Amino acid sequence: MIGILTFYWADDYGALLQAYGLKTYLNKYQETIMIPYYPAALRSRYRLLQCSKQEGGLRNGYGIVRKMLGRRFRSDFVAKCKISRFRRKYLTAAKECLNDSKEIYEFEKQMDIYVVGSDQVWNPDITEGFQEGYFCTFRTLRGEEARYVAYAPSIGSQRLEERYSQQFLELLTNFDVVSLREPSAMPYMKEIYKGKLFAVLDPVFLLEKKEWERLIRTERRIKKDYIAVYYTEYNQAMAEYLQRLEKNTGLHVLILRPMQEDVRWTDNQVYAKGCGLLEFLEWIYYAPYVVTNSFHGTALSVIFHKQFVVFPHSVRNARISDVLEVVGLKKRMAYTGDDVLHIDETIDWKRTDEALKEAVNASKAFIRKEILKKPPED
Repeated sequence: MIGILTFYWADDYGALLQAYGLKTYLNKYQETIMIPYYPAALRSRYRLLQCSKQEGGLRNGYGIVRKMLGRRFRSDFVAKCKISRFRRKYLTAAKECLNDSKEIYEFEKQMDIYVVGSDQVWNPDITEGFQEGYFCTFRTLRGEEARYVAYAPSIGSQRLEERYSQQFLELLTNFDVVSLREPSAMPYMKEIYKGKLFAVLDPVFLLEKKEWERLIRTERRIKKDYIAVYYTEYNQAMAEYLQRLEKNTGLHVLILRPMQEDVRWTDNQVYAKGCGLLEFLEWIYYAPYVVTNSFHGTALSVIFHKQFVVFPHSVRNARISDVLEVVGLKKRMAYTGDDVLHIDETIDWKRTDEALKEAVNASKAFIRKEILKKPPED
Protein backbone atom coordinates (compact mmCIF):
# COMPACT_ATOMS: atom_id res chain seq x y z
CA MET A 1 0.00 0.00 0.00
CA ILE A 2 1.19 3.51 -0.88
CA GLY A 3 0.50 6.48 1.40
CA ILE A 4 0.79 10.07 0.16
CA LEU A 5 1.72 12.99 2.41
CA THR A 6 0.85 16.34 0.83
CA PHE A 7 -1.37 19.43 1.09
CA TYR A 8 -4.56 17.45 0.45
CA TRP A 9 -6.32 19.63 3.05
CA ALA A 10 -5.75 22.99 1.34
CA ASP A 11 -8.73 24.86 -0.12
CA ASP A 12 -6.55 25.70 -3.07
CA TYR A 13 -7.09 24.58 -6.67
CA GLY A 14 -3.43 23.82 -7.33
CA ALA A 15 -3.00 21.77 -4.15
CA LEU A 16 -6.08 19.69 -4.96
CA LEU A 17 -5.07 19.19 -8.59
CA GLN A 18 -1.61 17.83 -7.76
CA ALA A 19 -2.96 15.59 -4.99
CA TYR A 20 -5.62 14.17 -7.31
CA GLY A 21 -3.10 13.69 -10.12
CA LEU A 22 -0.60 11.75 -8.01
CA LYS A 23 -3.14 9.57 -6.21
CA THR A 24 -5.02 8.77 -9.42
CA TYR A 25 -1.85 7.81 -11.27
CA LEU A 26 -0.38 5.65 -8.49
CA ASN A 27 -3.74 3.95 -7.93
CA LYS A 28 -3.48 2.46 -11.42
CA TYR A 29 -0.66 0.25 -10.19
CA GLN A 30 -1.05 -0.17 -6.45
CA GLU A 31 -3.60 0.72 -3.78
CA THR A 32 -2.89 4.31 -2.79
CA ILE A 33 -4.38 6.36 0.02
CA MET A 34 -4.06 9.96 1.13
CA ILE A 35 -2.67 10.08 4.67
CA PRO A 36 -4.77 12.65 6.59
CA TYR A 37 -1.79 14.52 8.00
CA TYR A 38 -2.82 18.10 8.73
CA PRO A 39 -0.30 19.91 10.96
CA ALA A 40 -1.91 22.00 13.67
CA ALA A 41 0.28 24.98 12.76
CA LEU A 42 -1.43 25.22 9.37
CA ARG A 43 -5.07 24.67 10.29
CA SER A 44 -6.13 28.31 10.49
CA ARG A 45 -5.00 29.08 6.94
CA TYR A 46 -8.27 28.43 5.11
CA ARG A 47 -10.83 29.41 7.74
CA LEU A 48 -13.73 31.40 6.34
CA LEU A 49 -13.87 33.61 9.41
CA GLN A 50 -10.63 34.93 10.83
CA CYS A 51 -10.42 36.70 14.19
CA SER A 52 -8.09 39.62 14.72
CA LYS A 53 -5.72 39.38 17.67
CA GLN A 54 -5.65 43.18 17.91
CA GLU A 55 -9.41 43.53 18.39
CA GLY A 56 -11.54 42.59 21.38
CA GLY A 57 -14.11 39.83 21.53
CA LEU A 58 -17.12 42.11 20.98
CA ARG A 59 -15.58 43.83 17.97
CA ASN A 60 -14.49 40.47 16.55
CA GLY A 61 -18.00 39.11 17.02
CA TYR A 62 -19.54 42.12 15.28
CA GLY A 63 -17.12 41.75 12.36
CA ILE A 64 -17.89 38.04 12.00
CA VAL A 65 -21.63 38.67 11.89
CA ARG A 66 -21.16 41.33 9.21
CA LYS A 67 -19.09 38.93 7.09
CA MET A 68 -21.65 36.15 7.45
CA LEU A 69 -24.43 38.41 6.21
CA GLY A 70 -22.46 39.52 3.17
CA ARG A 71 -22.85 38.09 -0.32
CA ARG A 72 -19.15 37.29 -0.55
CA PHE A 73 -19.33 35.03 2.50
CA ARG A 74 -22.15 33.01 0.95
CA SER A 75 -20.13 32.58 -2.25
CA ASP A 76 -17.01 31.56 -0.33
CA PHE A 77 -19.02 29.14 1.81
CA VAL A 78 -20.48 27.44 -1.28
CA ALA A 79 -17.01 27.12 -2.84
CA LYS A 80 -15.61 25.66 0.36
CA CYS A 81 -18.44 23.09 0.53
CA LYS A 82 -17.83 22.04 -3.07
CA ILE A 83 -14.11 21.67 -2.44
CA SER A 84 -14.81 19.56 0.66
CA ARG A 85 -17.07 17.27 -1.37
CA PHE A 86 -14.36 16.86 -4.00
CA ARG A 87 -11.81 16.06 -1.29
CA ARG A 88 -14.04 13.42 0.33
CA LYS A 89 -14.89 11.80 -3.00
CA TYR A 90 -11.49 11.75 -4.67
CA LEU A 91 -8.80 12.17 -2.00
CA THR A 92 -9.87 10.92 1.43
CA ALA A 93 -13.05 10.48 3.41
CA ALA A 94 -11.08 10.28 6.68
CA LYS A 95 -12.52 12.51 9.39
CA GLU A 96 -9.47 12.36 11.63
CA CYS A 97 -6.51 14.72 11.28
CA LEU A 98 -3.06 13.42 12.16
CA ASN A 99 -0.86 15.88 14.02
CA ASP A 100 2.63 14.42 14.14
CA SER A 101 4.97 11.65 13.04
CA LYS A 102 3.89 9.23 15.76
CA GLU A 103 0.26 9.45 14.64
CA ILE A 104 1.30 8.92 11.00
CA TYR A 105 3.21 5.81 12.07
CA GLU A 106 0.19 4.44 13.94
CA PHE A 107 -2.33 5.36 11.24
CA GLU A 108 -1.85 2.42 8.85
CA LYS A 109 0.64 -0.31 9.66
CA GLN A 110 0.16 -1.99 6.26
CA MET A 111 1.83 0.89 4.45
CA ASP A 112 4.98 -0.21 2.71
CA ILE A 113 5.67 2.92 0.64
CA TYR A 114 5.43 6.53 1.78
CA VAL A 115 5.43 9.23 -0.90
CA VAL A 116 5.89 12.87 0.10
CA GLY A 117 4.80 15.51 -2.38
CA SER A 118 4.04 17.21 -4.58
CA ASP A 119 3.42 20.90 -3.69
CA GLN A 120 5.49 23.24 -1.53
CA VAL A 121 5.66 20.90 1.45
CA TRP A 122 9.34 21.79 1.89
CA ASN A 123 8.94 25.56 1.76
CA PRO A 124 9.38 26.72 5.38
CA ASP A 125 8.04 30.18 4.54
CA ILE A 126 4.55 28.79 3.98
CA THR A 127 4.62 25.79 6.34
CA GLU A 128 5.57 27.72 9.50
CA GLY A 129 9.00 26.12 9.48
CA PHE A 130 9.59 22.50 8.49
CA GLN A 131 6.73 20.14 9.37
CA GLU A 132 8.13 16.77 10.46
CA GLY A 133 5.51 14.61 8.74
CA TYR A 134 6.56 15.90 5.33
CA PHE A 135 10.05 14.58 6.04
CA CYS A 136 9.05 11.10 7.27
CA THR A 137 10.67 11.53 10.68
CA PHE A 138 8.53 8.55 11.77
CA ARG A 139 11.08 6.39 9.93
CA THR A 140 12.85 5.95 13.25
CA LEU A 141 9.74 4.08 14.43
CA ARG A 142 9.08 2.01 11.31
CA GLY A 143 12.68 1.32 10.42
CA GLU A 144 13.52 -0.33 7.11
CA GLU A 145 10.25 -2.19 6.67
CA ALA A 146 8.92 0.62 4.46
CA ARG A 147 10.26 2.73 1.59
CA TYR A 148 10.36 6.54 1.70
CA VAL A 149 10.31 8.56 -1.51
CA ALA A 150 9.92 12.28 -2.23
CA TYR A 151 8.01 12.89 -5.46
CA ALA A 152 8.17 16.46 -6.79
CA PRO A 153 8.05 18.43 -3.53
CA SER A 154 9.06 22.06 -3.82
CA ILE A 155 11.16 24.39 -1.69
CA GLY A 156 9.39 27.31 -3.41
CA SER A 157 12.51 28.95 -4.86
CA GLN A 158 15.93 28.17 -6.30
CA ARG A 159 17.45 27.81 -2.84
CA LEU A 160 16.53 28.08 0.82
CA GLU A 161 17.88 30.73 3.13
CA GLU A 162 21.14 29.67 4.73
CA ARG A 163 19.53 29.43 8.18
CA TYR A 164 17.43 26.49 6.98
CA SER A 165 20.09 24.46 5.16
CA GLN A 166 21.51 22.39 8.02
CA GLN A 167 18.14 21.33 9.38
CA PHE A 168 16.90 20.64 5.85
CA LEU A 169 19.89 18.40 5.15
CA GLU A 170 19.31 16.41 8.34
CA LEU A 171 15.64 15.89 7.48
CA LEU A 172 16.44 14.71 3.96
CA THR A 173 18.34 11.72 5.36
CA ASN A 174 14.97 10.07 6.06
CA PHE A 175 14.41 9.47 2.33
CA ASP A 176 15.62 6.61 0.17
CA VAL A 177 15.39 8.77 -2.92
CA VAL A 178 14.51 12.42 -3.58
CA SER A 179 13.05 14.11 -6.62
CA LEU A 180 12.20 17.79 -7.11
CA ARG A 181 9.64 19.63 -9.17
CA GLU A 182 11.92 22.54 -10.15
CA PRO A 183 15.13 21.88 -12.11
CA SER A 184 16.30 25.37 -11.12
CA ALA A 185 16.60 24.17 -7.48
CA MET A 186 18.81 21.21 -8.42
CA PRO A 187 22.17 23.04 -8.10
CA TYR A 188 21.33 24.04 -4.54
CA MET A 189 20.17 20.52 -3.68
CA LYS A 190 23.34 19.00 -5.09
CA GLU A 191 25.37 21.32 -2.85
CA ILE A 192 23.79 19.99 0.34
CA TYR A 193 22.46 16.52 -0.51
CA LYS A 194 24.57 13.59 -1.73
CA GLY A 195 21.86 10.94 -2.11
CA LYS A 196 19.82 9.99 -5.18
CA LEU A 197 18.37 13.11 -6.75
CA PHE A 198 16.05 13.51 -9.75
CA ALA A 199 14.02 16.22 -11.47
CA VAL A 200 10.41 15.27 -12.25
CA LEU A 201 7.19 16.97 -13.34
CA ASP A 202 4.29 18.09 -11.18
CA PRO A 203 1.70 15.27 -10.84
CA VAL A 204 -0.91 17.13 -12.91
CA PHE A 205 1.14 16.11 -15.97
CA LEU A 206 0.97 12.41 -15.08
CA LEU A 207 -2.65 12.33 -16.27
CA GLU A 208 -3.48 12.74 -19.93
CA LYS A 209 -5.81 15.43 -21.20
CA LYS A 210 -8.66 12.93 -21.59
CA GLU A 211 -8.32 11.91 -17.94
CA TRP A 212 -8.84 15.51 -16.82
CA GLU A 213 -11.71 15.88 -19.27
CA ARG A 214 -13.61 13.14 -17.41
CA LEU A 215 -14.09 15.63 -14.58
CA ILE A 216 -15.49 18.30 -16.90
CA ARG A 217 -19.09 18.69 -17.99
CA THR A 218 -19.57 18.25 -21.71
CA GLU A 219 -21.86 21.28 -21.85
CA ARG A 220 -20.60 24.78 -21.10
CA ARG A 221 -22.14 26.58 -18.14
CA ILE A 222 -22.27 29.86 -20.04
CA LYS A 223 -22.44 30.48 -23.77
CA LYS A 224 -20.63 33.83 -23.76
CA ASP A 225 -16.85 33.88 -24.16
CA TYR A 226 -14.62 35.30 -21.43
CA ILE A 227 -11.01 35.80 -20.32
CA ALA A 228 -10.23 33.35 -17.49
CA VAL A 229 -7.94 34.79 -14.81
CA TYR A 230 -6.37 32.67 -12.09
CA TYR A 231 -3.89 34.53 -9.88
CA THR A 232 -1.86 33.92 -6.76
CA GLU A 233 -0.88 37.56 -6.16
CA TYR A 234 -1.66 40.99 -7.57
CA ASN A 235 0.54 42.17 -10.44
CA GLN A 236 0.21 45.71 -11.80
CA ALA A 237 1.54 44.81 -15.25
CA MET A 238 -0.91 41.91 -15.41
CA ALA A 239 -3.78 44.25 -14.51
CA GLU A 240 -2.79 46.66 -17.29
CA TYR A 241 -2.55 43.75 -19.72
CA LEU A 242 -6.02 42.53 -18.78
CA GLN A 243 -7.51 45.98 -19.21
CA ARG A 244 -6.09 46.22 -22.72
CA LEU A 245 -7.07 42.65 -23.61
CA GLU A 246 -10.59 43.24 -22.35
CA LYS A 247 -10.86 46.38 -24.47
CA ASN A 248 -9.41 44.76 -27.61
CA THR A 249 -11.50 41.57 -27.46
CA GLY A 250 -14.73 42.92 -26.00
CA LEU A 251 -14.72 39.99 -23.55
CA HIS A 252 -15.19 40.34 -19.81
CA VAL A 253 -12.63 39.14 -17.27
CA LEU A 254 -13.74 36.17 -15.14
CA ILE A 255 -11.81 35.80 -11.88
CA LEU A 256 -11.32 32.23 -10.68
CA ARG A 257 -10.67 31.97 -6.95
CA PRO A 258 -12.11 29.72 -4.24
CA MET A 259 -12.38 32.74 -1.93
CA GLN A 260 -13.15 36.21 -3.28
CA GLU A 261 -10.78 39.07 -2.54
CA ASP A 262 -10.95 42.86 -2.82
CA VAL A 263 -8.55 42.90 -5.77
CA ARG A 264 -9.47 45.03 -8.77
CA TRP A 265 -7.98 43.89 -12.09
CA THR A 266 -10.43 45.62 -14.44
CA ASP A 267 -13.53 47.76 -13.97
CA ASN A 268 -15.73 45.10 -15.56
CA GLN A 269 -14.34 41.98 -13.89
CA VAL A 270 -16.69 39.28 -12.63
CA TYR A 271 -16.02 36.62 -10.01
CA ALA A 272 -16.98 33.00 -10.69
CA LYS A 273 -19.02 32.78 -7.51
CA GLY A 274 -19.04 29.59 -5.47
CA CYS A 275 -16.31 28.16 -7.68
CA GLY A 276 -15.29 24.65 -6.61
CA LEU A 277 -12.50 22.67 -8.22
CA LEU A 278 -14.70 21.06 -10.88
CA GLU A 279 -16.07 24.45 -11.92
CA PHE A 280 -12.55 25.82 -11.99
CA LEU A 281 -11.47 23.10 -14.42
CA GLU A 282 -14.48 23.84 -16.62
CA TRP A 283 -13.88 27.58 -16.69
CA ILE A 284 -10.26 27.02 -17.78
CA TYR A 285 -11.22 24.33 -20.29
CA TYR A 286 -13.81 26.43 -22.12
CA ALA A 287 -11.98 29.79 -21.93
CA PRO A 288 -10.81 31.33 -25.24
CA TYR A 289 -8.03 33.07 -23.26
CA VAL A 290 -6.26 32.35 -19.97
CA VAL A 291 -4.13 34.91 -18.12
CA THR A 292 -2.39 33.74 -14.96
CA ASN A 293 0.59 34.02 -12.63
CA SER A 294 -0.05 30.58 -11.14
CA PHE A 295 1.92 27.42 -11.84
CA HIS A 296 -1.19 25.26 -12.07
CA GLY A 297 -2.94 27.87 -14.19
CA THR A 298 0.02 27.54 -16.53
CA ALA A 299 -0.01 23.72 -16.38
CA LEU A 300 -3.70 23.46 -17.25
CA SER A 301 -3.27 25.96 -20.09
CA VAL A 302 -0.63 23.65 -21.57
CA ILE A 303 -2.67 20.47 -21.00
CA PHE A 304 -5.84 21.99 -22.48
CA HIS A 305 -4.06 23.80 -25.34
CA LYS A 306 -5.24 27.28 -24.40
CA GLN A 307 -4.25 30.66 -25.80
CA PHE A 308 -2.56 31.89 -22.65
CA VAL A 309 -0.13 34.36 -21.16
CA VAL A 310 1.74 33.99 -17.88
CA PHE A 311 3.06 36.78 -15.67
CA PRO A 312 5.93 36.01 -13.29
CA HIS A 313 5.36 35.51 -9.58
CA SER A 314 7.40 37.94 -7.49
CA VAL A 315 8.85 35.21 -5.24
CA ARG A 316 7.92 31.73 -6.48
CA ASN A 317 8.46 32.00 -10.22
CA ALA A 318 11.05 29.24 -10.70
CA ARG A 319 8.52 26.44 -11.20
CA ILE A 320 6.53 28.46 -13.77
CA SER A 321 9.65 29.35 -15.71
CA ASP A 322 10.91 25.76 -15.54
CA VAL A 323 7.76 24.18 -16.97
CA LEU A 324 7.60 26.76 -19.79
CA GLU A 325 11.21 25.88 -20.56
CA VAL A 326 10.39 22.16 -20.69
CA VAL A 327 7.58 22.61 -23.22
CA GLY A 328 9.34 25.31 -25.27
CA LEU A 329 6.88 28.09 -24.44
CA LYS A 330 9.09 30.65 -22.67
CA LYS A 331 7.65 33.30 -25.01
CA ARG A 332 4.30 32.98 -23.21
CA MET A 333 5.85 34.74 -20.20
CA ALA A 334 4.88 38.43 -20.26
CA TYR A 335 6.42 41.23 -18.23
CA THR A 336 4.52 44.36 -19.30
CA GLY A 337 0.93 45.28 -20.00
CA ASP A 338 1.61 46.60 -23.49
CA ASP A 339 1.51 43.67 -25.92
CA VAL A 340 -2.06 42.32 -25.93
CA LEU A 341 -1.47 40.60 -29.28
CA HIS A 342 1.03 38.26 -27.64
CA ILE A 343 -1.75 35.97 -26.45
CA ASP A 344 -3.01 35.40 -30.01
CA GLU A 345 0.29 34.13 -31.36
CA THR A 346 -0.04 30.62 -32.80
CA ILE A 347 1.30 27.79 -30.63
CA ASP A 348 2.76 24.69 -32.25
CA TRP A 349 0.95 22.25 -29.98
CA LYS A 350 2.34 19.20 -31.76
CA ARG A 351 5.89 20.22 -30.88
CA THR A 352 4.85 21.21 -27.36
CA ASP A 353 3.10 17.89 -26.75
CA GLU A 354 6.15 15.97 -27.95
CA ALA A 355 8.42 17.88 -25.58
CA LEU A 356 5.98 17.37 -22.72
CA LYS A 357 5.60 13.66 -23.47
CA GLU A 358 9.36 13.15 -23.19
CA ALA A 359 9.42 14.82 -19.77
CA VAL A 360 6.29 12.94 -18.65
CA ASN A 361 7.81 9.61 -19.65
CA ALA A 362 10.93 10.41 -17.62
CA SER A 363 8.77 11.18 -14.58
CA LYS A 364 6.77 7.98 -15.04
CA ALA A 365 10.02 6.01 -15.37
CA PHE A 366 11.13 7.46 -12.02
CA ILE A 367 7.85 6.38 -10.42
CA ARG A 368 8.11 2.91 -11.91
CA LYS A 369 11.67 2.38 -10.73
CA GLU A 370 11.85 4.25 -7.43
CA ILE A 371 8.30 3.99 -6.09
CA LEU A 372 6.75 0.90 -7.65
CA LYS A 373 10.09 -0.97 -7.92
CA LYS A 374 9.16 -2.38 -11.30
CA PRO A 375 11.44 -2.95 -14.32
CA PRO A 376 11.40 -0.35 -17.12
CA GLU A 377 8.65 -0.69 -19.71
CA ASP A 378 9.67 -1.73 -23.23
